[in-house]
Amino acid sequence: MAAELPFSYQVVRSRRRRTASLMVDMGRVEVRVPALADAGWVESWVRSKADWIVPRLETQTQALERHAVVIEQGGRIALEGLAYTLGWCRGATSEVAIADRHLQLTLSSRVRRDETDAARDLLKQWMVKRAGQRLVARCGELGEQCGLTPSSVQIRDYRRKWGQCNARGEIALNWRLLHLPPEQRDYVLIHELCHLAEMNHGRGFWALVARHCPDYRQYRSALSTAYPYLMW
Repeated sequence: MAAELPFSYQVVRSRRRRTASLMVDMGRVEVRVPALADAGWVESWVRSKADWIVPRLETQTQALERHAVVIEQGGRIALEGLAYTLGWCRGATSEVAIADRHLQLTLSSRVRRDETDAARDLLKQWMVKRAGQRLVARCGELGEQCGLTPSSVQIRDYRRKWGQCNARGEIALNWRLLHLPPEQRDYVLIHELCHLAEMNHGRGFWALVARHCPDYRQYRSALSTAYPYLMW
């Protein structure tokens, strides 16, 4: 009998698919196969790829353990790259306060739904508002330094990316950038600003990024393990 695999996986079948593929994403393994693929063959094929899957899954699992946002009493959350303890209590009005690396939420006594859900929503609202103040202002500062001016800067709720820039010169920034250390956050902003001049990821684009952010490679690498911030 074959040994049990050290990971679980989800099989996604499709009538349009002709070949098998693997995806290790956000701590999960997904196997995409043709609709009529034999279950035994699928398992055998996944086993043959275990040496490729396991190290990637371990790296992602470690990232989740280090960076996951935990919404519970005594949970944790990162702001500007620093770890804060999260907690909440009841009060007259809903509000958020920061003191001594502690993020204290007050939930209005009128809130009747699950407290964890209410705390999550309140925290998100607070961070979106804070992002509208800090990220937009910082993008303006960096734009002046780089000589790159967007037509607008907006805050968005993305689950798969930190930001984007379109052909109209509009930059959209993920409010979750507030989790990142300032240098990583600034790299993302400079990255999007550089798209105003180079709407691609060619040599010219990366040369421009390097001019304004010489250490961009290390920040780009660090962002590859910061994806848990995008998951809440």
